[in-house]
Amino acid sequence: MRNNRAMPEARHLIIAYAAPPAADAAAEPGTPPLPPLPRLPALQRWLARATPHAQHDGSPWSLTPPHEHALARALGWTVADGQLPWAAWHAGVVGVGCAWLWPCAWQAGIDQITIVPPHALDLRAEESAALRDAFAPYAASDGIELHGDDPLRWLARGALFDGWTGASLDRVAHRRADGWWRDAGRHPAARTLLRLLNEAQMLFHDHPVNAARAARGALPVNGLWIAGAGRWDGHGPTPAQAGVRLVDDLSAPATQGDGAGWAAAWARLDETLLAPWLAAADADGQPRWLTLCGERGWRSWRLDPGADPPPPPRRHWRDLWHRLRGQPRPATPPAVDWWSGL
Repeated sequence: MRNNRAMPEARHLIIAYAAPPAADAAAEPGTPPLPPLPRLPALQRWLARATPHAQHDGSPWSLTPPHEHALARALGWTVADGQLPWAAWHAGVVGVGCAWLWPCAWQAGIDQITIVPPHALDLRAEESAALRDAFAPYAASDGIELHGDDPLRWLARGALFDGWTGASLDRVAHRRADGWWRDAGRHPAARTLLRLLNEAQMLFHDHPVNAARAARGALPVNGLWIAGAGRWDGHGPTPAQAGVRLVDDLSAPATQGDGAGWAAAWARLDETLLAPWLAAADADGQPRWLTLCGERGWRSWRLDPGADPPPPPRRHWRDLWHRLRGQPRPATPPAVDWWSGL
């Protein structure tokens, strides 16, 4: 889930893909080795002063990635895997089934389909609008209204999305798609929605937008991915009211396996986000929460400015990366191992 809205006065930060790229070696064969960890002085200061608050140990094959799970929990939602109504929530639509349709590039290999997400496609606003307008009559014939929620995603409204179970775009980005359809066929609307996706592929194949994209060397937009579907009941804060912010600056390099880009993005976050945020906590004396997410689960810490610091850590902070990656702890752990038991 892409969330580029800076929620006002967020006192809880959720950082997606805080663990290094290819976080679960078992999920994708041939993953690269752990990249060098960047120096993160603000994060280290934070963890030295904060106390563990909550955690979630999940699976790299859950339809809902840990950062979306953590955000839903922070909003007070009941979490059902693959059934979080992000599209309706972001749009402020209550009591109506909604979903995001993400324009993607479906790349066919010898025995698999790989999804290239829209944020990696140089998808221009006018291209997205033209494809959406072309597809709108097909969607309308099945009771679905399309709206221009964002150039990289379309807001779809219709009863077909009530109770839809599907994988987040973040789960399929730059990965083979077939394994993530495992629950889709159980939904009553599955046949209709899958037919619509096939119609979109045929429609986009010869569309002038893709001819223009090919001329400039860009990948074609030849398919859609359904995510963030469901009916929001209005429970909990709206996006404008939420005091929690999902930070996805690390998502693009992480999902593309770019270890160097991921490390550079983490260093920027540490300097431009965590350091000022820690200073703000000291200035206003209000508690803050930080949640770091990997491919399997998440860990959350609470900082109470002015409170006594926690006991000296027993495990080194770097052990977090191994925990979030689902890898065993190094045979010889560092002398300071504050992350014991996580």
